[in-house]
Amino acid sequence: MKPLRPLVVALALASAVSLGHGATRVIPPLPTSKPGSEAVLLGVDSVRKELHLTSLQRAVLNDIRTEYRDDARAIVAKVNAGKLSKVQAKSQLDALTASSNRRALRALNDDQRARLTQVEHQILGAFMLLSGDVQTELALTPKQKAKLAYVWWRTEKTASDINRKFEEGKISYYERILELRENRLDRSDDMLERLTKEQRAKLDQLAGAKMAG
Repeated sequence: MKPLRPLVVALALASAVSLGHGATRVIPPLPTSKPGSEAVLLGVDSVRKELHLTSLQRAVLNDIRTEYRDDARAIVAKVNAGKLSKVQAKSQLDALTASSNRRALRALNDDQRARLTQVEHQILGAFMLLSGDVQTELALTPKQKAKLAYVWWRTEKTASDINRKFEEGKISYYERILELRENRLDRSDDMLERLTKEQRAKLDQLAGAKMAG
């Protein structure tokens, strides 16, 4: 199983790759779905232990995770072969992630789903602000959403630039990971600065008790 820290990098890579290189000057509205895949997250051993998954649940989630990764790779392969545009690929990857997440969540009970949400808060931090439920919970104003949308756009644009440098051979694989991680951390701080003191406190509460280990 992947340890927790590489998973965070994997989530960052998945989000960055899905955008493609073509950055637009038009700032899209704030997304209402958080980045990353719950199907992938539920494959991490420390998360499985935290949720006290049964052997049957682990087996079901293994199948979902394997199917998700295989299907995602097939979509990327079509882009590389020129059979699919990046816009089409993003749409298909988003739909695939949403479908896999629904299947993965159905394998959990109510208590496990609630704890998984808290675990996601601990891993994604400020990027949980991309969740529509969290936006409602914190009562974000239209002005705050507009500011957060700009920060998220910068996150994706910078990630696309980093990926392009890697594909052009200007930086190594490890430099790519480090730059993506730095980008996510910097933009996470930017997002938190757009919240009030009360909203930041509420966001911290949503993370629940810290994961064991």
